[in-house]
Amino acid sequence: MTGSRFYDKLHGWLFPIDEYERDIVPVSSYHYYSPSPFQKVMLDYLAWNGVDKKGNVTNKKVYPTLAEIQKNRTALRECGFANGEYIEKLIVFQFLEMKVNIPDLNPVMFANFYEGQYHNIKLARFVTLEAQKSNKITKEYYDTTRGFLIEIQGFLGVVDLRTRIECKFTECENWNNFSRVEEFVTPFAKIALNCDTLGRFSFNYFINPHLKELVGESLGDAVEKYFDELANEMKDFVKMIPLERRYDRYFEELLRFTKIYPHYKAVVTEKNSL
Repeated sequence: MTGSRFYDKLHGWLFPIDEYERDIVPVSSYHYYSPSPFQKVMLDYLAWNGVDKKGNVTNKKVYPTLAEIQKNRTALRECGFANGEYIEKLIVFQFLEMKVNIPDLNPVMFANFYEGQYHNIKLARFVTLEAQKSNKITKEYYDTTRGFLIEIQGFLGVVDLRTRIECKFTECENWNNFSRVEEFVTPFAKIALNCDTLGRFSFNYFINPHLKELVGESLGDAVEKYFDELANEMKDFVKMIPLERRYDRYFEELLRFTKIYPHYKAVVTEKNSL
């Protein structure tokens, strides 16, 4: 998308005006703008780093008062952040990057738009080398587990049991959940990859209580053994999270989601010919 088209989309989203009134109705001012806590955080960081209200980037950093810092920290906590260790760098970086394509961009426009696009995974580029290495390993374990569950499905004869649902939450608006990265769900087990407010990956899993009734004793034992070993090997990053509802109803709901939301996809695993 070119800069002008992106700007038109962003501007139209912020200030919808009937096409017949476009030439005679002035654009609303920002005088009555009431930012959400996260928008307030973004506006603070941009102002403190030399971005004025019109979006001009200056070399004049603004040093906040103690009261302003405390308000910012309160807003951070309301957004689920323990601290702003990486979020300040990210906000300034993303504004400057967007500003290249949208010269008229100002902090209020940016904050309105970016709140729906933000995801914790964007912080991962700023974490330490140690955290980057940990993230890479965690993602590899997640991908390996996904492959293992697909392999198990290949041994099953019933099509319903070979149906899997996948979702990448970074490909859609955040739905006010900044941490979900990916989910992979089968009728007998599910896994999810997450990213916290410090840009660190983890993943959780849950096994259908009726596992062995669905896949049989042998395959059920293999699944349980796999996750037990995984949880021991990656105990700091992998954990079992209870599902507070019936698993079959949860799976059926996700199947409905695949018909409504394009980032939810249902796939039938091919049966193993061996």
